[in-house]
Parts: sequence; C-alpha cells; structure tokens
Amino acid sequence: MILPKLNPIEAFPVEHEGQELICLRDPYNVSDKILYVSPETLYILGLFDGVHSVIDIQKKIQSKFGQHVDSEDIERLIEQMDEALFLDSENFADFKANLESRFNDSPERAPNHAGLSYPDDPSELREWIAGFLNSAEESKPYEPDRGKVKGIISPHIDFTRGGKSYALAYRELVQDSNTDTYFIFGTSHYAEVDNPYILTRKYFDTPLGRAQTDTEIVDRLNDGCSWDLFHGEISHRTEHSIEFQLTFLQYLLNGKREFKIVPILCNSFFKLVEEGKSPAEDERIELFLNSVRDIVSELGERAFIIAGADLAHVGPKFGDREEVNDGTLSLIKERDLLSLEHCENLDAEGFYRSIEKEKDWRKICGLSPIYSLLSTAGVSRGKILDYDQALEPDTGSVVSFASAAFYA
Repeated sequence: MILPKLNPIEAFPVEHEGQELICLRDPYNVSDKILYVSPETLYILGLFDGVHSVIDIQKKIQSKFGQHVDSEDIERLIEQMDEALFLDSENFADFKANLESRFNDSPERAPNHAGLSYPDDPSELREWIAGFLNSAEESKPYEPDRGKVKGIISPHIDFTRGGKSYALAYRELVQDSNTDTYFIFGTSHYAEVDNPYILTRKYFDTPLGRAQTDTEIVDRLNDGCSWDLFHGEISHRTEHSIEFQLTFLQYLLNGKREFKIVPILCNSFFKLVEEGKSPAEDERIELFLNSVRDIVSELGERAFIIAGADLAHVGPKFGDREEVNDGTLSLIKERDLLSLEHCENLDAEGFYRSIEKEKDWRKICGLSPIYSLLSTAGVSRGKILDYDQALEPDTGSVVSFASAAFYA
C-alpha cells in the first residue's frame, strides 16, 4: 500500500491495563475490532491520509520526535490496520461488499448487541428487565389513569446506565390493550447516506423472540415518497437504537398479544442545524412525516410511536477539547430541560429550535427521532418521566437521556 489511507474511525482516550492509551474503533461497525494505541502511534496514523508515502511518514516522525523509524515498522503498522479493516483498501472494500450482500439477502435483522450490551440468555434478560421495572417502581410509584398512552420517548443508552429510565417509559404500556402497531423512530448514528429516514422490511430477532415488521406499512411509506427509503438499509444491521426498544417491548407484550413494528432509522438533522433551517422546510422530511401521520391517524388506537433517543454527548470522547465539570453538567441539564419542556408542550418546532439556535453544541443524537414523534403522534398531552446524566470519569465525558410519555 503505497499511500495508506485511514477510514473514518473513532479515537478517544482510555486507561487500559494501567496505561493511558487511545481506543480506536469503527463507528460504522464494518469492523468489529477494537485497537489500543499510544498517542505517538495515533500521530503516525494521522499521516495515513492517502497523500503521505512511507518515506514521507518517516520524515514527519523524524521531525516530530527526533527519531528514525524503520520503514518495515511503518509497513507492519499498515498491515495491522488493514487486517483490522481500518484502512480504505481493496481488502476493506471486498469485506464490506460481502457483508452488505449477506445482509441484503437475509430476511432477518439478527440481534447485534445480545451478549455484549445485554444478556443473550432469555431468562437472564427477563430478570434484567424485571429488575429495572422494580427499580423504577421503587423510585417513582406508577400513577394509573393518566389517559390513553400513544407514544413514549425512551433512551437508547446501554441498559446498565439507563435501565430505570427505560422502565419508567415502558411501564406506561402496561395498561394499554388495543395497540398492535409500533412505529419505532431510532437514531441512525453512522448512516453513510443522506436519506433522512431509512426503512427495512426485515423482521427483528432478539433473545426474547421474533418481532414481525409490518411490511405493508413499510411499502406504503416507501411508495409515498419519490426516493428510495431503503437506501442505506445496511445501517439497520448494527444500530442499537431500535434493537434496545424491542427487548422491553417483547418483555411486556410477548404471550399477551400479537404486534408488529415499523422500524425507522432517523438520519441526522445536523446539516439543517448548520443552515439554520427547520425540518419543516425540508420537502423529503415533511413528505415522509405526513405519510406517517396519515397512517397513524387511520390506525387510531392501534398505533403507538416510540422514539429511541438520547440527549447530550459532551466531552473529549465526543470531540470536545475540555472534560466536563460541575458547571458544564449544570448547563447541560438546564438546556436539556428547556428542550424537554418543548416536548412536554408537544412543540416540535420549539424543541428543534432550542437545539438549532445553539448550533447543537450538546450534540443531541435524539433530535431527529424526537422531532419525528412530536410531529406524527397526534397526542394532546406530554409528561416528562425521568432525566439523568451518565458521567464517564475515564474520558471526562457525559451522555444525558430522558424518558417521556404522550397521551391522547
């Protein structure tokens, strides 16, 4: 490889086996490898830009660190990165094409995070979820007779940190008996296409069973738009924001009644934020949401909308220079609660503008699914059920999240 070129990868500081290292991973999940490198090695990898040759890299290292590195060592690093599928190479292209072909040919979307983010044993997973529901009840006893619940905002952070908040949202479904169609708006964290919404006809498997996708509704949504809503479907393969919702949904509904899902990945609104435009000004977004709104209205009490959405992502892990501190956390909470107040008031535009006017410095990854829920649910009242922040001391970063319910 004459001019090595690194793929887009995540790099963030960690402490690993007593050493201060940089963790590298593929945000698009083509590669499942995780590598730990020194800050000096990270500098060298920064020169893998498709422009610098091995000789160029040697000269840069000599200038930066005052030491010579043999070309064989650099070539060995190139080989290691290529084996990990971190380089834009023929090896990577072949692997990715094969991966996409297998996914496209399969009728199912297999559970990608079972055994990693949550137990793959059904009994153990049920115990987990039961524990979260018990914890929720202990902290905030359930208040019945709030009305007919038509939608929820639930986190998509890992269950270990957000389990109670998931439970506070999903226990609202316990009194519901008429719903059989669940529209799930999930954040698409790393889609490589500009498609604002990405559909799939595949059914979803989890350790708790198979969730059938309502392919008639999926096809109707696609037919109602002038572009291909399956463009970027591979993003569904490893995205967790919908998968995590299904585990709670199946725990509560399996064995009680049949249901189907409409899985919708929502791409980032960041380009609109940069331009200061509203999603309501984007013809594709408006056309799609109008289609969802029409179907939800036709289904009436049978329809339910879920937004799998987290809030702020601040700190070095997410590209910020400074670690978060008490002042940062207080400001994040203040801004998050202001945004959530717009949710409670069913104000999709106000929610969006509360993020747009600050140019999304909080990096709200749930912006598009929450906006989509508020725009389509057809509800008359909202209630914030929980708010929390998950601090990561090792990286000086934080993720915030919330749960909410919406009633007819």
